[in-house]
Amino acid sequence: MDAWVEKCASSSKGGLRRRPWVAGYRCLTITIAALVLSACSSGAPALSHHLNQRQSVKSGSETGIERFKNDVERLTSVRFDDVDALNEQLHTHLGEPIRQGLRDERIAECGRLGDLEVRNITLRSAADDPAHANLIFEVVPPSIALEEINWEDSTLYPPHPNAPGSRPYWSVQVNSATVVLGLASDNVTLTYVSIRQR
Repeated sequence: MDAWVEKCASSSKGGLRRRPWVAGYRCLTITIAALVLSACSSGAPALSHHLNQRQSVKSGSETGIERFKNDVERLTSVRFDDVDALNEQLHTHLGEPIRQGLRDERIAECGRLGDLEVRNITLRSAADDPAHANLIFEVVPPSIALEEINWEDSTLYPPHPNAPGSRPYWSVQVNSATVVLGLASDNVTLTYVSIRQR
């Protein structure tokens, strides 16, 4: 038995030297073919999927802006002395009024305006006339981009050149209220909303 094994080993030494190279070549060929087939079969759908993602983000942001506009219009139609209606619109609970000089101030930590999460909600109203009020809140990132606004009475104000840290903002007249939409330093990202009713 040992002699047979030794004979087989000696007769196939040349074959044993060639076999690893041949096996490696075959393995490499199979690997390359598999990669090419994988790229051909999955490349086009991946690109298509990526394009679809970009299109949905774009159309989603357009829908988001339109929905935001509608949400702001609904919010401005509420009388600010109707705190329960404000709480319902902002999905929050404004606290009890605190007297600050000639005005009352109500505060809530967080809430929602449509799809946007909001925080640091403050309602400041004249102590003798709660209907004259200013509602202010910040928008929690990720926000929406306001490259342009389709409200008729809207004006974009650039940062004030003599005020360090000044940011651009939109001023819009909606339902007899003045709405200020504060932007980040990129000039498009919404950071806060201020609504003044008189």
